[in-house]
Amino acid sequence: MVRAAGMAVGAGMAAVLLANGAAPARAALSEEGLSPGALSRPLILAQAPAPQPPNVEANIAQLHQRLAITPAQEPQFSALANIMRQNARMMPAGPPPANLNAVDGLRLAIQYGQQEIDGMRRMLPALQALYAVLTPAQRQAADQAFRQGPGQ
Repeated sequence: MVRAAGMAVGAGMAAVLLANGAAPARAALSEEGLSPGALSRPLILAQAPAPQPPNVEANIAQLHQRLAITPAQEPQFSALANIMRQNARMMPAGPPPANLNAVDGLRLAIQYGQQEIDGMRRMLPALQALYAVLTPAQRQAADQAFRQGPGQ
């Protein structure tokens, strides 16, 4: 049950990639992948590479282009873009402390994970509103963009 719930959350993180770049918790999860044993392996934040600052404006511009947003769709897209910017500002800046013990490392991973979940919750209504006004071809492009993440 825990493994299935973890995989569902992990799959949903792809959407957040577009919003906030790589966070330490997500970087550690992507290194581990979603293989059957991934959730049983330890999460080592202290050794995770420092997160790159999100280039949210480039991600927004790329998404706008990939979806071929029309002037009529611009209000819905702007609402989503504003939430993507807000989510990026709320993500932690800089790498995690290098000398975290196991307990503090897990606490930090939980904190980062909760921030990502909160960001996804903020983004969902805006994405739903945009998705509702997209053409079938644009929806297909959106599905692919959110599945792949930024820069793909």
